[in-house]
Amino acid sequence: MNLKGNIFILGVIITTLFFIACDKKKKDKKDDNEDTSFDKPAMLANYSENIIVPNFQSFKIALDSLVNAYTVFIQTKTVADLTVLRQKYIRATIKFQHISTFEFGPSESEIVRSNFNTYPTNTLTINSNINSGSYDLGTVSNLDAKGFPALDYLLFGKNETDASLIALFDTDAKAANRIAYANACLSEMQTKTNSILTNWNSNYKNTFTSSTGSQIGSSLGLLVNQLNFEVDLLKNAKIGIPLGKKSLGATLPEKCEAYYANNISVKLAKECLLNIEDVYLGRSANGANGMGLDDYLEHLKATHGAESLNAAINNQFAITKTKLDLVAEPLSTSVNSATSTVDAAYLEMVKLLVLLKTDMPSALGIVITYQDGDGD
Repeated sequence: MNLKGNIFILGVIITTLFFIACDKKKKDKKDDNEDTSFDKPAMLANYSENIIVPNFQSFKIALDSLVNAYTVFIQTKTVADLTVLRQKYIRATIKFQHISTFEFGPSESEIVRSNFNTYPTNTLTINSNINSGSYDLGTVSNLDAKGFPALDYLLFGKNETDASLIALFDTDAKAANRIAYANACLSEMQTKTNSILTNWNSNYKNTFTSSTGSQIGSSLGLLVNQLNFEVDLLKNAKIGIPLGKKSLGATLPEKCEAYYANNISVKLAKECLLNIEDVYLGRSANGANGMGLDDYLEHLKATHGAESLNAAINNQFAITKTKLDLVAEPLSTSVNSATSTVDAAYLEMVKLLVLLKTDMPSALGIVITYQDGDGD
């Protein structure tokens, strides 16, 4: 090919690249305009001020009340005060479902999920710690021997009468060690909760609200990732694992959350699902519907088939709640006696997870970075 031909081709290539670059610049500019036209600071402020911090405050109140009830029970060792203590435990465990999602910032520093709620609990380690009277709850080896699951075992026992359980805190040779161990579990949760609230109120609230990007590590990125991590935990740890989804169909009722209380596992799953929905909608604990992820999706005009993505997600929340409502307590019994009913709820959770973990992040430009935590 002659020199003129080469120059002509080179000119065509340069012109083409120029127009492509201009077109990309226009698209990038358009994307930037779309990103900044939505009031992300207002949405993030709603999350921090009306949802996250208030939920931690409510949890702290419930946890402090549980600690107070434990103090009274240790002093009286009566059936009546044991009953109150168990009720306070249930209340605090329910409130925990509404803070578990926010495992970033101060909560990530305290590793709240693992420290507060690694189940099934390791009763062998708990009993070994009590018998020896020597342990360090801060070690990895004790993650499944403390927090709410350990208290579940200590306060309810397995096939214990109220009298025999009280005796373990009263006349048993290791009663003093048992009292100290439960107190250590409670004290650790109190210390961590107080630290989280202090950090949110002192500086992290502003840090969270001012991080308005969508990149990895941004507030929106952290929120969406942890929201989906919670859906994974709901699907797997709370329902799927007891149902046998990770054990070739062999049900594992002993792996239910709050297994020893044995009457709140479904309730905790429902509360977890409710919190996931609240976070998605930007809905506060008092029911006020603020600016949330749903509003952002509507702003972006994200679609799912013939309907909006937001409508699809809301519809799937409704279906999932309806199916979960059909599952009877205790879950440890239902996974065997009503397997198809539990499985129906599980399958709807799978569909919800796909929408929230695949479709929503794609629309928002969020990268999912966490690893599934099936065994928590």
